[in-house]
Amino acid sequence: MILMIITKLINQLNFIRIILLSVIFLNSQISFAQDSNKWNEGTYLGTSLIFNSIKNGDAYYNNGSSSTAINYNPDKEKSKGIKIGYNKLLTNNIFAGPEFFYSKEKSLDFNDEGNGGITDTIRFMNNYNIGLRGGYIINEDIALVLGVGFSNQKVETSHVSSSSGVDVDHQLNTLRGRYRNLGLLFNLGSSYNLEISHQINSIDESISKDQAASGRLAHTITIGKIKSTSITLSKFF
Repeated sequence: MILMIITKLINQLNFIRIILLSVIFLNSQISFAQDSNKWNEGTYLGTSLIFNSIKNGDAYYNNGSSSTAINYNPDKEKSKGIKIGYNKLLTNNIFAGPEFFYSKEKSLDFNDEGNGGITDTIRFMNNYNIGLRGGYIINEDIALVLGVGFSNQKVETSHVSSSSGVDVDHQLNTLRGRYRNLGLLFNLGSSYNLEISHQINSIDESISKDQAASGRLAHTITIGKIKSTSITLSKFF
């Protein structure tokens, strides 16, 4: 029931409003009264449902040596992932530790309907994040969490041929970057947690593509940011 309410909120409200409403709801309606050490200290393993998005201006391409950036249109895609980490209580209210995250393939269609109708398909084949996560325990049921670290992404690019309508000119690249996230961690009891987090992946590298046999000009694809909201169910051991 709680997960259905949270999912509905994600579809209707922005992330900040989700956080505020969740805190108010849980503080007024729910009391788990669990030992805090069982939900914020030790090794944890979780599975995630991720809502990825590219907004206008987050990604663009340049033809040849042109300095004119052509923005892609927005797109959204869901993906799944797993995370594993370790938390150590540093004080009664503060914990920190390493975290590793892996997400499966997701495809985002970057199209340029206003400038020729070109569609580039960007498939994030594997996404690895490794970094540090810290948190502040608000009460025995809720903690504020934030994370920073580095990302490594294997990316396949192609474009839709105007003559055949299928993806051509496939190319694999590895892109590196950084990430940061902010969220809330809820104590569900019995060592289970529910985390809602908003993350921004900033990619430091671009993709250079030669002129294709289909006639597509040589171009450079730049993916500045990928934003995502994730829901993670995890268990401490």
